[in-house]
Amino acid sequence: MKKLFLSLAAALVMTGCAQSQLSPEGDAIFYALQADTMMNMWRRECGEVSGRANYVAESARADWWRRNGEFVKGADFGLAYNMVTVTDERVETGARMAMAMTWEVQKRAENTVVKRLDGASDKEKLCLKVLGEYSKGKWDIEGSEEMQSTLLDLKSMSVERKDDFDLRRGMIETSTGKRYGRSLYVVEKLAEKMNCDKAGVKLIKGAWPYEVYNVDCADKPLLLMRCEWGNCAAIE
Repeated sequence: MKKLFLSLAAALVMTGCAQSQLSPEGDAIFYALQADTMMNMWRRECGEVSGRANYVAESARADWWRRNGEFVKGADFGLAYNMVTVTDERVETGARMAMAMTWEVQKRAENTVVKRLDGASDKEKLCLKVLGEYSKGKWDIEGSEEMQSTLLDLKSMSVERKDDFDLRRGMIETSTGKRYGRSLYVVEKLAEKMNCDKAGVKLIKGAWPYEVYNVDCADKPLLLMRCEWGNCAAIE
């Protein structure tokens, strides 16, 4: 995991998470999380196009997750465990590097999906086509045998090292006074766009993939943001 952290740090700082610069473990994690985020972005955007598209989107998500869910769970644990295995003065850096990956995959998916939908003459037709491909397995997580093995190994680690993970996370929260959620970096970016102090962003409920954050904005009412799989929006 130390190797994974160093690779993530270098890639995120230098190139905005260029996938080719990650270690084999980091490459597998990035690939799986990107695939899952892309699927969820199509699900979200197409769900707003029409009732029919929304129904197909939910069905496609269920089909896709049934085949790929174990890979995503492995990748999710690998990233989360990486956040808590960096100690001492590097805790903040390690957490932020890992959270930056969530931001990166989210922005890539958003840019790709929104761009395609904006350029479509018939959004519903495009949604049904793409979602149909997801249902049939065209966009499944495949990669090399090594990549699939790495993701499944990480899934096994999520069971074997759960107690260690919980202990390390608790120690970090005690020593820093902060709760690190996977979407914290995303919410901070949104807070900056709203002219709010990102230092006022606090995780108040975290059970990935759902998280709720409090955003403290001067001269503004209390603002809460709810995140699902790294996709965040203000709670009305």
